[in-house]
Amino acid sequence: MKNFMSFSKSPLIFFAFLLFATLMVAQTTHIVNNNPDVSTNFTDLQAAIDAANNGDILYVQHSPSSYGNVELDKELTIIGRSHADVGYTTTITTLSLNGGADNSVIKGCRINSVNRLGSGSTIDNVSFNDNSIGSFDLNNTHNWTNFTIKGNVITGSVTIRSTMENVVITNNLLLGAGFTFYEVESVFFSYNIIGYGTNYPINNFDSDDSQQLNISNSIFVLNSGANRTISLNPNGTNTIQIDNCVTYNYGSGNYTFSGGDINGNVQENTNPNFTSVNSGTSSSLAGTGSNYDPLNDDLTLTDGPGLFGSEGLFEGYNFINLGLPTGYPSVKILSHDPTIAKNGNLSVTIEAKTN
Repeated sequence: MKNFMSFSKSPLIFFAFLLFATLMVAQTTHIVNNNPDVSTNFTDLQAAIDAANNGDILYVQHSPSSYGNVELDKELTIIGRSHADVGYTTTITTLSLNGGADNSVIKGCRINSVNRLGSGSTIDNVSFNDNSIGSFDLNNTHNWTNFTIKGNVITGSVTIRSTMENVVITNNLLLGAGFTFYEVESVFFSYNIIGYGTNYPINNFDSDDSQQLNISNSIFVLNSGANRTISLNPNGTNTIQIDNCVTYNYGSGNYTFSGGDINGNVQENTNPNFTSVNSGTSSSLAGTGSNYDPLNDDLTLTDGPGLFGSEGLFEGYNFINLGLPTGYPSVKILSHDPTIAKNGNLSVTIEAKTN
């Protein structure tokens, strides 16, 4: 005998089930804009976060003013306009993560500092994509799992603590004075560009030398008249492994690895052949400072003797020079009539695109 289920006998129960399922996937989009004299959902980013529900999306408009210090303690997607497109940047002074921020995504913002508030929670599955970040250190106050740091320009220090597990750091441009890891169970560090003006320290503090940090498919560059080194664990342990990496000094000195475990396919003092960098200006990645000019530096790779060849460092990932959030449309006004007659037509030229 076959059993059949009929919802017609219980229409109210079936309707309640559908309503519950709809509420489970519902999300609201909020517009945040702190420019004066604009009509918007919110002018204050923290107020928007406080009012939002888990799963909501906040589009934070570009502004000459920072959106200040904010605490993220919900599952939200925060999308800025860009981090480097002149006149179209979305700036956050400090973004602090607290319990409840699981499954959040932060895209297309200029963030001076990423840190933490509160303690005792496990915060899982957070992504930072296509941002400019000054410094990144979440400290040991929470347990942090499944973090993705991808496509960012990071200008300050990066510290990955012992309470962080399953961390992916890839396709970033790292310009700070070194980075530090503390007994991290699992870190994927690959396809990054690292630029700095002098010797570069990488630390992996591991109490029993059992957790080796593997750095692969990355490019280290600087511009110096002196010989410089990438110091792998200056504290003396041997828990850093280098695979498939390139070093290059745009100045007259050499640039080599010191310490650590150097595997095959490492090319020291080999030009990676970026599409366009200018070693004669300090604003360029190839210049004498640890800088980056998003308008002129094109960090895709051309054919040549570099390790990665025509496939490019990022293996198909489009590194957005101006920090436009990948997958979202952007609109820019290119020109408009300076004056119009009363009741006349305004002629505007706009550019719209998505990455």
